[in-house]
Amino acid sequence: MKFKGKTAIVTGAASGIGAAAAKRLSEEGASVLAVDRNEAGLLSVASEAKAKGREIKTCVCDVSVEADVQNAVFSALSIDGRIDVLVNVAGISVTKYVSETSWEEYSRIMDVNMGGVFLFTGKVLPVMEKQKAGAIVNIASELAFVGYPDIAAYTASKGAVVSFSRSVALDAIRYGVRVNCVCPGAADTPIFWDGVTDPDQRRKMLEQVRIEKPIGRLITVEEIANGIVFMASEDASAIVGACLVMDGGFSII
Repeated sequence: MKFKGKTAIVTGAASGIGAAAAKRLSEEGASVLAVDRNEAGLLSVASEAKAKGREIKTCVCDVSVEADVQNAVFSALSIDGRIDVLVNVAGISVTKYVSETSWEEYSRIMDVNMGGVFLFTGKVLPVMEKQKAGAIVNIASELAFVGYPDIAAYTASKGAVVSFSRSVALDAIRYGVRVNCVCPGAADTPIFWDGVTDPDQRRKMLEQVRIEKPIGRLITVEEIANGIVFMASEDASAIVGACLVMDGGFSII
């Protein structure tokens, strides 16, 4: 198992990519602290792990609130006195034309998508620096590299995550800490569906994906979790400040 004896924090772990990453890291032997605002979702993830004979600890946390983040880091350290992996997944989106996006909506997106990465990285890096080892994987997006209509605030936040990660990677590698990004494409997650339950509308969305994406389908959260596990593991020991783009070819069109 790639992470036996190691401790990992995964944010946004109540559903979607974060939940899948927490489960995969647990399967690979890590002691996982799953972090999210959604307590019910966290408990569901922990219950699923327990049914398979594993334990995932949980911490209710708003990643944009510094005191919450500090508390989560303390909780992770209480497991085994170290933090080996940080996976920053937590993210939100608003699908609106830019002139219709309010300052409050823009600010919230930046506070969560970029602010959460900033806060968790800032709190965890000193721990990893003392250990002289660690891996941070930040989840950005294919949309950090290409434009897309009605989602400018979201793409801006993900572009910021990529730029932030590249600079921090140069700071951190001198201590043996690797910082990288995974950049998923359209994936089968709650943020993609954004509350759409009408079957006809969902079919239209899938047809648009089939037309737009060379791979012709949504990326699965399990595929993305595999990429996260790779980037966090010693299999990626020479990869620093890189972006693993998992978008089925969309950004190369």
